[in-house]
This record gives sequence, C-alpha cells and structure tokens, in this order.
Amino acid sequence: MNSPYEPYRIKVVEPIEPTGREERCRLLHEAGFNLFRLPAESVAIDLLTDSGTSAMSDSQ
Repeated sequence: MNSPYEPYRIKVVEPIEPTGREERCRLLHEAGFNLFRLPAESVAIDLLTDSGTSAMSDSQ
C-alpha cells in the first residue's frame, strides 16, 4: 500500500518543560482542583494515572 502518510509514528523522546510553583497553582485553580482537567502538556510527572512512567527523557 503506497500512501503519502505514515501509518503510525513512534514518539520516544520529547523535551519536558517544567512549570514553576506559581504556574502550577494557577493551572490547578483554573481546573477547579480537578487533576483530570489539567492540560497534558503542563504535567511533567504523572503519579496519579501511571501514564508515562516508563517514558525516556531526551538525555537518555
């Protein structure tokens, strides 16, 4: 099958942008303190859902 699009893409490495304390407090307040409403890009370490615990950093 010839297609101009990749059927899948494996994403192993991406940079992590940590947030500061003030930013985290603002995000939590905006989400109504509901952790499931936080934007995924603002979560550096997810200990609630076990998502991404085996992910590699860009320095690995």
